[in-house]
Amino acid sequence: MKTLMMIVLAAALCAGCATFEEAYYIDREFGQAQMESWNKMIAYPDGRYAGREPEGLDGIHAEPAMGVYHRSYTKEPTRGEVFQLGIIGR
Repeated sequence: MKTLMMIVLAAALCAGCATFEEAYYIDREFGQAQMESWNKMIAYPDGRYAGREPEGLDGIHAEPAMGVYHRSYTKEPTRGEVFQLGIIGR
């Protein structure tokens, strides 16, 4: 009798987990979520295009666009306070 109760209890515990559909959706969408998290780990995803001219623009028209792009990296970043306590900010 004790063995039968243990078998019924084990079957009920295993069947209880199978009734939820969350595991089905997690397993089905695991690959997509994993690839999204992997892509978010790349710090500068467009780095492979740095230093190249954009496709589809002539040299005359692309030169000002590339000049603005390169000048945007020459400015020194401003240093701001990350941690502030108080109501009034600067």
